[in-house]
Amino acid sequence: MKKLRIMTYNIQHGHVHLDKYIDLTKVCDVIREYDPDIIGLNEVRGRGTNKDYTAQVETMAAYLGYHCYFGRSIMIGGTNPYGNAILSKYPIVEASVIKIPNPVDPSACRHFEPRSLCRCVIEVPADGEAGTYEGPVVNVAVYSSHFGLSEAEQEHAVSTAITTLSAEALPFILMGDFNMQPDNRLMQPLHAAYNSVDPLLGGKMSFPSDKPSIKIDYIYTSKNVNILAADIPQVVASDHCPIWADIEVG
Repeated sequence: MKKLRIMTYNIQHGHVHLDKYIDLTKVCDVIREYDPDIIGLNEVRGRGTNKDYTAQVETMAAYLGYHCYFGRSIMIGGTNPYGNAILSKYPIVEASVIKIPNPVDPSACRHFEPRSLCRCVIEVPADGEAGTYEGPVVNVAVYSSHFGLSEAEQEHAVSTAITTLSAEALPFILMGDFNMQPDNRLMQPLHAAYNSVDPLLGGKMSFPSDKPSIKIDYIYTSKNVNILAADIPQVVASDHCPIWADIEVG
């Protein structure tokens, strides 16, 4: 069995919480401190026509020494990409974006925007460290997503995740900002179908990062993945705290 540390982090496009500037090094320093092998990111900008829309995950990957993939969900203003992303110490051998269907009446949804699942297959060595191995590997499917704010959007997001993962042949991880608290009825299918890190978090909350009072960020795994440990570091870089988990796959 291969041990991995994974993390989910809504980075608020590098906007340092409580301040009025963008600094990706702040969230990168948090990632470096907890040293995850794989990170799912939400609220990530891609390169666009607006000067503030830069290739953010590529910048972070270069700073940290990771592989990366940006999964666009929407074009802000028609020319500025925005969505989810994945960083990995290990090679990303497959990547795609799975669209979450829009509600029937998007205009009725508060702050509606198109949403998606970002999927990467990551080639993890059965033994050895990143960049130093030759031999057997384990492929792991990693999904990162940011669900909408309205019930109609959330229903579609949960349904899409359940349907997609029911067809997934690989051990998998599903993580992200789901904009629902654990007791929301729409979360129950996810609680029932997959392993969750929640029992290991000691009741810690993930939002807002300066005074966490609710939990809306999650990590789930397939049943053939063991969860060994997990925590929510109470750090202020984004408006969310990250969640990390140690897992075993193989």
